[in-house]
Amino acid sequence: MRVLTLLIPAALAAGCGKTDPGPVVVHPVKGQVLYEGKPVAGVEVTLLPTDAPTVPKIPRNPHGVTDSTGRFTIGTFEDGDGAAEGGYQIICHWPRTAPGADGEEEVETANNDRLLGWYDGLHSKFNVRVPAGGIEIPALKLDKHTGPPPKSEGVPGRN
Repeated sequence: MRVLTLLIPAALAAGCGKTDPGPVVVHPVKGQVLYEGKPVAGVEVTLLPTDAPTVPKIPRNPHGVTDSTGRFTIGTFEDGDGAAEGGYQIICHWPRTAPGADGEEEVETANNDRLLGWYDGLHSKFNVRVPAGGIEIPALKLDKHTGPPPKSEGVPGRN
């Protein structure tokens, strides 16, 4: 009976298939957002994994928010700690409730994105590969648009 008690946990552990590679290691990631050539504050920058760790390996997608100089640092487990190695699509969302350009008032609307969806998960063409040691993402140059983007034909880099 005693031998059986020891063998059952060992058999279960051996039959589990994949082994856990351990905790996710993150590397520094920073960059800058420019809107019509000028740095902007309050843009939410999110890295959507294309071939990098996802939830539940990480608590949420790596993200950061631009400061008054348009600069951001990405965090995964805590603010500014970085992102895991791998490929990501870069998503940008600029809430209308954020401090605005051109003296815009803080207004909450149904479409709370000053960028009108041009840089969301269906339309953004920005991508980055985070290497070991980290990366400074080249400036993300966002154009001004007066209307929403055309209907998506799929997710860039995935369809």
